Amino acid sequence: MTFLKNNKNILSLTVVLLVLVLLSGCGTSQKTNFYQLEETSKASLVGIEKGRIVGVGPIHLPEYINRPQIVTRSSKHHLNISEFNRWIEPVTDSISRLLVINLSNNLNSNRVYWIPRDDRQYPLDIRVAIDIGRFDGRLGEAIFLEARWSIFDKNDQPVLTKVSLIEESVNGLSYDALVIAMNKALQKLGQEISTASHPFLKK
Repeated sequence: MTFLKNNKNILSLTVVLLVLVLLSGCGTSQKTNFYQLEETSKASLVGIEKGRIVGVGPIHLPEYINRPQIVTRSSKHHLNISEFNRWIEPVTDSISRLLVINLSNNLNSNRVYWIPRDDRQYPLDIRVAIDIGRFDGRLGEAIFLEARWSIFDKNDQPVLTKVSLIEESVNGLSYDALVIAMNKALQKLGQEISTASHPFLKK
């Protein structure tokens, strides 16, 4: 009888421990990481408004990346949506802000606005509209940015349309490395647009 009682106690203790393990597993979840694309304004642009007036927008993104989750590609036709690696804000907002600051730095103007803009006091010298067709990549490999963009003059007439194909290496298997590469790819796009804009800002 004592033997059976001891076995029953051991069995009961084992069941309790298993339940506690299962409950502790259910109570923990993977941490969600949040990311943001970022660009820093040049110190020389602080202060009184100066430079040509440039509008940036609209910026269109394909629906597959216009989501909170960061999207990566594992093959030509297979995409991965990460539930635990997300944008801290709508990705369109991050891209728009980065390009506005990037163009402002490159064109030496603190009057580069995100369209639609609140300040309509002064007419635009030029406007840049951007259609992004692809913006994704593979962890540890590369980011690909494909964009078709147009420059419009002060009468909002198109004066130049170009396609940019940008590849940027991802130096690591982390999402941090992926976002850094995405940041660099957008900066290169901003530089291409800035260079193309100069002749139309001299008129």
